[in-house]
Amino acid sequence: MLDSLKLSRDEIIICYRDDVARLMRYLSWLQEKSGTVATDIYNGEGIDKSSMAVPVYDSTLLSFIKEAKKTDFINRNYVYTFSRYRIRTVADELRVISACSLQEITVLGDILSKYVLRGDVKGAVWAEGLQNGVYLALLTKMKELMEVSKPLEY
Repeated sequence: MLDSLKLSRDEIIICYRDDVARLMRYLSWLQEKSGTVATDIYNGEGIDKSSMAVPVYDSTLLSFIKEAKKTDFINRNYVYTFSRYRIRTVADELRVISACSLQEITVLGDILSKYVLRGDVKGAVWAEGLQNGVYLALLTKMKELMEVSKPLEY
């Protein structure tokens, strides 16, 4: 969405309601698993000490990432938002998430984009979003913003 294009509250809700509803399926799982480690190292048959470690990710985490990729929230230019809002640490991300309004919902998408797109290159980033609580904070805030007019159905 372009910054110069200002949508009304109802138009924003119409644009993002389905995407947020799609991600809300993972809210209870995120509430349960947030702050935990969602990866393990494969130690199966045929792996010896000199072999390269292969990470194994929680299947629900991978489903969440796959679902997030299908939404309009994913933005390859998320780095500009990080620069504009001076987001450098996880604490900065959580601060910005809690301060976002409905008009700034694309900022939430840009924070989600960071974890989803960087995770394509370095898979450990997917698990970091779960471990540091950013995914849970994002979905909680998205739900709060979408329920301005009526409860979200998911």
